[in-house]
Amino acid sequence: MLTDLRIRSLAVIEDLEIGFEPGFNVVTGETGAGKTMLMRALGLVLGGRGGAELVREGAKEAEIEAIFAGDAVAAARAALTDDGPTEGSELAVRRVVSASGRQRAYVDDRLITTMRLAAIGERLVHVYGQHEHQSLLRAETARLHLDAAVGLESLVATMASRFRALVEVEERLAACVAGAAGAEARRELLAFQCEELARLAPRTGEIEALERERAVLRHAERLRDTAAEAEGVLYAGEGAVLDVLARVAQRLGELRTLDAELGIAADLLGEVRPAIEDAALRAGARARAIQADPGRLEQIEERVAALQRLARKHGAEPEELPARREALERALAELTAGDTDPAVLETAAAAAAAAAWAAADALTAARARHAPELGRRITDGIHELALGNARLELAVEPHRPTAATPRRHVRNDVALAATGAEQVTWMFAPNPGESARPLAKVASGGELSRIMLAIKAATAGATDVPTLLFDEVDAGIGGAVAETVGRKLAALAAGRQVICITHLPQIAACAEHHFAVRKQVTRGRTRSSAERLSDDERVDEIARMLAGVTVTKEARRHAAELRRLGAQRSR
Repeated sequence: MLTDLRIRSLAVIEDLEIGFEPGFNVVTGETGAGKTMLMRALGLVLGGRGGAELVREGAKEAEIEAIFAGDAVAAARAALTDDGPTEGSELAVRRVVSASGRQRAYVDDRLITTMRLAAIGERLVHVYGQHEHQSLLRAETARLHLDAAVGLESLVATMASRFRALVEVEERLAACVAGAAGAEARRELLAFQCEELARLAPRTGEIEALERERAVLRHAERLRDTAAEAEGVLYAGEGAVLDVLARVAQRLGELRTLDAELGIAADLLGEVRPAIEDAALRAGARARAIQADPGRLEQIEERVAALQRLARKHGAEPEELPARREALERALAELTAGDTDPAVLETAAAAAAAAAWAAADALTAARARHAPELGRRITDGIHELALGNARLELAVEPHRPTAATPRRHVRNDVALAATGAEQVTWMFAPNPGESARPLAKVASGGELSRIMLAIKAATAGATDVPTLLFDEVDAGIGGAVAETVGRKLAALAAGRQVICITHLPQIAACAEHHFAVRKQVTRGRTRSSAERLSDDERVDEIARMLAGVTVTKEARRHAAELRRLGAQRSR
């Protein structure tokens, strides 16, 4: 879970620190107080994009630091490279955005790519934005939710892999049938691409190694000076820590016969001495090893730029270039070896089609089996959110071919695709006695936000991500519905961490932990801060949310009662 978050020089936030707790956390505050920037900061530290416009005016850079703890840390570390850190119950993530637009990301003070940071972030936090319910209108959303909720990821990956294999062999067959000219054109293109990659010769793990070396060279003076200072203070300098430690340990040891506790203290100092000495020697060795080398730094900058240019040309990431080179060389070798017999390729295409259809059949059966139950679970949640007798279903219907669909992709008037042989559609019936129709055509904005929350509640158990972050997903609701949403979020927080940014007092009252973001103007500059509220302060904040600018005694009484009821409902 997310335990600590610190934000410096990000827009209206000068320096904000907040420590979150397990269970249900809410963040409230007036419009413009900085809640949006809090979300942006979390997005950045989870691998999201951001530019120089986020840096506070007058600052050189914005910095966001987050500490994560718990069982999910091990899974997040798996997204690092093999030589990354593998131990520790906490994970420190830091993101820096400079005023020039340059960005850096660190995990446990190790420089990593933004793509790798995003892979780590998705194992730690799921973010549900205030407009996410609009995603329900997209055609693929129902299929994605169904597959994730019932654990079909492995079948989906197999389907995608086999479909790609089918398309690749069909492309080779088409090139063969097109004649020698087509094969030669493809051979020339592959040869050029292979030669281009061979000239650059990208190596596995190279880009990250270069970025680490570049970071050292860019800060060589600072690193060298700090390491040398550490060696001096700890070991080599006048009044070094180790000398002082030895004297104190000796004096305490001389008193051992008079006081056994002081003898134990002397022994403990003796135990830490080797570690301090090792740290000092390591720092000294590093100080002498680090050298500023503008020439080498220039070489690295040029190499990184070349790798990035070629990666963009191939539509890949720099670290994917070695695998891309191998794939292209295999394709060229196959083409050059003369494996262009149409009969051979026809047999290969038939086998690939059979394998793809087998994967599609397994996926179709699984989706058809699980869709009704998921629909019932979501419908139960919709009823709790005051949508009466509305009903949500997941319709699993076959893809239909078009005139352009390849013949091997069609069977019994069903078309094959990379995602399977069917489409999954949200079907919604807002009133009893009505047939369900496509959700995008019949649901209002307020209904969509509640349906999305019901979907999240019904599918939350399918993910082991420990933290769910909701950004004002309560838009468009209020009153009794807001109370129900508060209870639903509290239920979601059982066994995990939920953080909700909200403007509704009914939801805030149900939380276990309440944080308020406040805005002050000092000497003409706006600054945002955050604080955890006590029980009395929570009543004051809920009263403000109820009453607005003028908080009356009636509003305070109402807030106190709302908080009392919220505490009962969240148990």
